[in-house]
Parts: sequence; structure tokens; C-alpha cells
Amino acid sequence: MEFVAVTDYLDRQTKIAATALAGVWFSTLALCLALLFAAYFIFLSISDPQHLGREMAEQLELEIGSLPLTTASALLASLIWLTTDFMAAAMMLLIRQLFAGIRDGSGIFTERTALRLRRVGWVLVLIAPVSMIVDGIAGATLRYWADPTGITFRLGAEEGDIYAIILGLMLVALGHIMGDAAHLAEENKAFV
Repeated sequence: MEFVAVTDYLDRQTKIAATALAGVWFSTLALCLALLFAAYFIFLSISDPQHLGREMAEQLELEIGSLPLTTASALLASLIWLTTDFMAAAMMLLIRQLFAGIRDGSGIFTERTALRLRRVGWVLVLIAPVSMIVDGIAGATLRYWADPTGITFRLGAEEGDIYAIILGLMLVALGHIMGDAAHLAEENKAFV
């Protein structure tokens, strides 16, 4: 009877490790895609600043006729625009570390895993307001470069931003619960 319980435990551990390995691979792929996207924008800044200006104006839904960008201004615009993507890449790195820690056998309900989950949640919460501010700054900058007399700054939230904030806060709360549960488990082990 004990042999069956040990075998079930090992099977579950193997499944957890396999699922965590898949999480490592998917988060690595997402991280690579985010970095590839950033590299594309930086390459476009250097190779074709005018195309980058048109692309950004279209993404920001700006009605700008011609936008004469230099390489330096295109690089600046790219760095402003990519702030949110760099945050998303950092979040993917945190998620990868979360899955790697689970895969390595450190456990799911540990203080380290809870801390990593809280960090993912906080980055997700911050992405939405930073995205709104970045869009406003990028739009104002592009409008200023198109017409220095007609500068405006717009902020706007989208439905996805609200969902990201709520999901991030839920991950932070779940991380706190997991941390408290891990702490309680350690205290219970000490008493036994």
C-alpha cells in the first residue's frame, strides 16, 4: 500500500515538473518574441525612420500627414514606445523564473514562489498605467515633431488595461495567500 502512494506521489511530481517545463518554454518563447519586437523597432529606427513614424502614428491613431524623423528622433520615439514592451519582457522573465523554480523542485507553496508570483502581479498592475502614459507621451512627441504649435497630450484607458490591473491585483493577493500558507506550513513542521 505504501509503494502505491509513493508511486502516485512520484507520478504527480513528474507531471508538475513537465508542466513547469512547458511553462519555462512558453515564457521563454514569449520573452524572445518581446525582444524580437523591440529589436525590430530599433532596427526600423535606424534603417527607415520615416516608416517608423508612419507606423507609430497609425498605432496611436494620429492624423499626421508627414513626419520627418531623423535617426536620433526615431530611436528616441522607439525607446519611449517600447517602455511597456520592456516591462512585459521583465514580466516574462519573472514568469520564467517562477516556472523554473517549480520545475527544479523547490515547490509550489513556498515563500520564494509566492514572492515571484507577487512580483509578476505588480508588474502586470503597473503595465496598464505605464502604457497609458507612454501612449500619451509618444503621441504628444509625434504631434510636436509634426507641428510644434499644435502639441496636445491625451490619456485614455482601454478595457484591457482595467482587466490587466484587476488580474495583476488578483495575482498579488494569491501570492500573499501562498506566502502565508507556506509560512504556516513551516510553523506546523516545527511543532511536529
